[in-house]
Amino acid sequence: MNERTFTWQDQIAFADFSGDHNPWHIDPVAARRFIFGAPVVHGIHSLLWALDMWLRRHLSPVCLRSIKVSFLKPVMLNEPVQYVLVSDRDRHAEMTVRAGGSVSTRIDVEWTAADHPRSTGFTAQFPVRHSPCVLSEREIETGSGKLDLFFHTDTATRLFPYLTRYLPPSQVAVILNTSRLVGVECPGLHSIYSELALSADDSNDCDGMRYEVTKFDTRFALVVMKVTAPGLNGSIKAFVRPAPQRQAAYHSLKGLVPSDEFAGQRALIVGGSRGLGEVTAKLLCAGGAQVKITYFQGKEDAQRIVDEIASAGGRADCFHLDVLGLDRDPPDLSIGGWSPTHLYYFATPFIFLGTKGKFSTELFNKFCGYYVTGLMRTIDRFAGGGSLNIFFPSSTAVDEVPLDMGEYVAGKMAGEMLCEFLQKTLPKATIISPRIPRVATDQTVSFMPIKNLDPVPVIIQELRFFHNRSVLAQQSWTRNDEPATR
Repeated sequence: MNERTFTWQDQIAFADFSGDHNPWHIDPVAARRFIFGAPVVHGIHSLLWALDMWLRRHLSPVCLRSIKVSFLKPVMLNEPVQYVLVSDRDRHAEMTVRAGGSVSTRIDVEWTAADHPRSTGFTAQFPVRHSPCVLSEREIETGSGKLDLFFHTDTATRLFPYLTRYLPPSQVAVILNTSRLVGVECPGLHSIYSELALSADDSNDCDGMRYEVTKFDTRFALVVMKVTAPGLNGSIKAFVRPAPQRQAAYHSLKGLVPSDEFAGQRALIVGGSRGLGEVTAKLLCAGGAQVKITYFQGKEDAQRIVDEIASAGGRADCFHLDVLGLDRDPPDLSIGGWSPTHLYYFATPFIFLGTKGKFSTELFNKFCGYYVTGLMRTIDRFAGGGSLNIFFPSSTAVDEVPLDMGEYVAGKMAGEMLCEFLQKTLPKATIISPRIPRVATDQTVSFMPIKNLDPVPVIIQELRFFHNRSVLAQQSWTRNDEPATR
């Protein structure tokens, strides 16, 4: 078959094989704060799988004269991917890996027949595991070094049987170890592999793989490296991936709101371990609200926020909540008899998953799972007597409708309509769904120069409006409920 999915077991096996243990690939908790919001399949893994599929059809030994690869879009775990052979004639083959209806990897190879594949220039072991390097811009700009080549032959045969049978192991080893170069050495921790170009050069009998950064364009965070290895030389392009977005410290926010501005609120912040949820939690605490934040995967992040607030004289608590599993996995009952007066709902998947000009019903359903089903189940779980005030942040993307965000926009609009419906059925509640502009969070970081607003002034304005409106509504209902007097 020309289709497969990459599983978690595949991911770990390839990380051990390549030595590329970058957390972007193997740590779901860390990866949720990186661009794309979840672990991403190693680009070299998808490349070697495609070459294995090509040689499965070719069925004769070859030697690469050149290979050019562009990693255009990430492949996610458990996502169906397809191998497509575009052309194969005159010792020149073109192929692609497709995922989500679009090309994720484009591959161009020129080859010659080979009788006896070479098996030298590498150590037949797994690379020694070590943490990815965290490099400064200066260290990247002047980066150079040498990597020993590792190629565990038994694992290679198990993962890529046709590749190891018909392509020189020394060439496969070089391609494989470029993953470790990019993901661990340079640029290291915050890296995205973009392009690989190698050409055969039999005069290269160097020991290991030598690399040197020849260009670092800080405008686009683009790194270009020259690589030289046994029998091959060429270049690699990679991007420096933005680090997770740090939000304002609690002590710096305390002076922005009066200490009693949000007094009387028992605020439940769903998805409060980072981003807008984190900022909201800190501002509400600073204004005197009782705050509990929930997390799905980010327990350490949530506890860090709670501890940060406590260290500056505030108080908050956190507990685990899976908005997609409330029907089968009840939330942590440690909240005891505490019931919220205000729900702030920030639960969301990664928002930039769409393909430009295409609409995926599967992706739309994923967004609706959070913005409609998850929201409704959360309300059902925590609403006390129908008086829960609800803050559902929508997005100005609903007004703009970007071509690569159709599913997200439709999902947010569905959430807005649910809020409008609930306001009619729960008249004592205050329910709003403000359209928030693009602000600086983990969701919106990019290695391209894009303007993101400071979330603090944006969200504080919305919090004040929501609080004042809910107070006025409560006062109005209280007056109406009072018995008439003579």
